[in-house]
Amino acid sequence: DGRVGAHIVMESASYFVTTNTSYVPRLTEVDPKHIVVRRDMRFGPDDPVVWPRLYSKKFCHLSAIPKAPTDPEDPLALMWWNPDPDDFVCPASGKTLTRGLGRLRFAWFSKFSSCTHNLLDEYQQYLKSLPAGTQPPLLLVQLTQRLGLSLECLMIPSTYVRMVVSVTTVQREFLELTGLLAYMKKYRPRLDAIDDPTGNRASPDNCIGCFTDDPRIAQTLWRACLPCWLIRPLQAFADECILKMVVPFTAADFLEMNAAAGFTPVSATDRLDDRLSLLHHCTENTPWYRNPFQDAAGTSVAGSSRAPAREQQSTRAPPSGNKSTTSSVKISPYGRTQSKTQKEKGPGSNVNRDKFVVFDHPEMPTTISPWASALVAVDRQRPPSCGVDKPQLYVMPEPALLASPDNELRRRTLYHHYRLLRDALMFRLAFGDQPHALLTTQEWRDILQGKVTQQGKSGSRARMRSASLEDLLQPAFDACGIDDLTGFPVSPDAVPPLDMNGAKEILWELAEINFRYEFLALDALASGLDRPDECRRCFATTRLIGIDLEESQRGLAALETDERLPYFLCIAGLMRDWRAPCEHPKEIENARGRTTWSQDSIYDLEGAVARYYTQSFYELFGRAAVVPMRLEHAISS
Repeated sequence: DGRVGAHIVMESASYFVTTNTSYVPRLTEVDPKHIVVRRDMRFGPDDPVVWPRLYSKKFCHLSAIPKAPTDPEDPLALMWWNPDPDDFVCPASGKTLTRGLGRLRFAWFSKFSSCTHNLLDEYQQYLKSLPAGTQPPLLLVQLTQRLGLSLECLMIPSTYVRMVVSVTTVQREFLELTGLLAYMKKYRPRLDAIDDPTGNRASPDNCIGCFTDDPRIAQTLWRACLPCWLIRPLQAFADECILKMVVPFTAADFLEMNAAAGFTPVSATDRLDDRLSLLHHCTENTPWYRNPFQDAAGTSVAGSSRAPAREQQSTRAPPSGNKSTTSSVKISPYGRTQSKTQKEKGPGSNVNRDKFVVFDHPEMPTTISPWASALVAVDRQRPPSCGVDKPQLYVMPEPALLASPDNELRRRTLYHHYRLLRDALMFRLAFGDQPHALLTTQEWRDILQGKVTQQGKSGSRARMRSASLEDLLQPAFDACGIDDLTGFPVSPDAVPPLDMNGAKEILWELAEINFRYEFLALDALASGLDRPDECRRCFATTRLIGIDLEESQRGLAALETDERLPYFLCIAGLMRDWRAPCEHPKEIENARGRTTWSQDSIYDLEGAVARYYTQSFYELFGRAAVVPMRLEHAISS
């Protein structure tokens, strides 16, 4: 009747538990009205990935979740690992103001990333194995999406508690997705009486298993080689044969049972399926991306009702001769633009910089010719379709803002202040409880000059701007316990020297973040569709922030045309849905289904995509787009 058995008492009644395994865990009683987050950011015995639960027909895959390995060197042991403060890496003092923000140590992140991508590859192989027209279970699709989002959150600057929550979320979703894939690929066929030579009913697989009081379910799980503990009243036993009696394990000996401080218990019912559904809801890592251009609604900072001052841009006609532009693309895809640039109005200059010409400066990354040429070629002989009063707002500082001052000390100060504020700026983009406002160039200039607390004469524009910026950044400072900005802005004698490659890397990151956010916003406005995940496939990786510098030489910035082509084809596919008020290039439509590409035809597609993008952005947002760039120097690890 069972390999081993155990006597247990539940609600003053005696029961006997028999099993096809060599051990018996105790079915732990939980608070029937609440689900509680424990100090390790898991859910104790309520959590089906760390402790077996009663069988659920709705969530029958839970019994196939892997059990924690006994060997700490087993790669899967990572999914039960608990981070501690030593695994939370904060930048060294002096390199950031936000001393309470950090990330998971990169060595650990690399392990999670490798395991996750291997599992996602397995998911893709499973999809390919399905018969034509067969859809995978909805939960399988949802878990796959959530796991990718959760892994991405580990690269975003956060507080220590948020980091631990992100780690346990990745672990939980990884284990459940592993169990669901195993159930669909291995255990469900066994239940359908398909012979599996790897199955040994005398020794069930190393899975977490489940409890049941139904002998038919126990028989089914035995046939699938899944661990099962059959609970029956003591008086029901008569002539059953139990080979060995054991003492059941208790959850308190293996799990963290103490509630986490600062987390309110979640109201629940005592119905198992309801609790499991609620647990999925509690741990759901919803997409953190928000379209900041939709949030703007005519304001430039959170809580401010003023209309931002429109920044001046040149309205001169674009250079004529698009043929020569196309020719330059074919000859030198990554050469610097030869157009003479002007300086932006501000300290150290007295004229307006034309933002439709990529700023040419030794500290700037290399321009990508199709994009730089397309920007110059934008038709500005008439006002943009969105009108001339649309605020000129940016997700992050535009790169030329840091490189354009004539004074070297001023440039070094802007770079250094950006480094100090970088994590706080990323934090506000990544978390939904942070103000998520776009800013004008002048507001970004104020931030980089260190004007992040109220200053200036009472009632002046400068004081109003600084007060708004203080409101914008304060939540990030509060989140990491920074209540004193002593030493910021940095005194001139404390500003470090300028490293040329370091400056290029900062400017590339700013260009890339702006470009990616603007790309998603333009697609949403031009197509009327909400599809950020599809848009992110147009980049070398799907990240919007925390972008690896290696990506500066991949994707749209790759040197080889055949490496760039898949990304331009992806963009062209999205552009077919755009209804921007400008000419739709025939090259985009002609690319549909095309399989043979010459180098010249790739250049033509690149030019068409870049021109349609920059013209559409001008028409719908009323300013020059920030276009992608490339780093030429070797990227250090």
